[in-house]
Amino acid sequence: MASTVCGWCGDRAHMALVGDAYRLPDSVNYRGTGFQYTAAFRCSSELCQRLSVGTTHTGLQYGNPKGEMPRAEYIEWVPSDIRRPAFPYVPPQIAETASEAHACLSIEAYRGAVALARAVVEATAKDHGITKGALVSKIDDLHAEGLIRAITKEFAHEIRQGGNEIAHGDLADEPMPPEDAEAIVKFMDSILQEIYQGPAEMEALKKSRLEREQRNKQSGT
Repeated sequence: MASTVCGWCGDRAHMALVGDAYRLPDSVNYRGTGFQYTAAFRCSSELCQRLSVGTTHTGLQYGNPKGEMPRAEYIEWVPSDIRRPAFPYVPPQIAETASEAHACLSIEAYRGAVALARAVVEATAKDHGITKGALVSKIDDLHAEGLIRAITKEFAHEIRQGGNEIAHGDLADEPMPPEDAEAIVKFMDSILQEIYQGPAEMEALKKSRLEREQRNKQSGT
């Protein structure tokens, strides 16, 4: 039985083979050598139970695909493990877009991740009443109004530049490197943490402390 993080529910689960495993024809072998096998698997989580497709590549032809494939060292899964972190203190539309940026990153859709990160920065500026001018001036205004630090302003400009590269670049040019896309999404997270998440978490902590102090006073401790 194979084990992976289910692309549907996000839990690590055993994946039980359903039916048979099949050898794919050589015409669809993306590596050009060896053998590829594919099969349907069911997630073992009681809250999921959905089917995923697993594909593996091997240098030796299986004699018993149904028995051997679940024990393969590496299986490529569809859907893949799609990461969609939550941003509980961020306005819903912005939070959903940020979560989609992470989802794009997890499936290696790097251009999509960068474009969505740029959209998050612009939407964040507009959410704070900064609606005039191009994004470059909106970012500067976020800093001028004390909403972000100088270093965070630089993060935002890197996101803007990356988004511009996607929007206006020639698709025949060098593609967006994965590490650059990962850095841009990380910068996006930093901006949301500084503007929304951090202040809200601080207020929640402060409220908890004051309530605790009040209860202590009432109990005489």
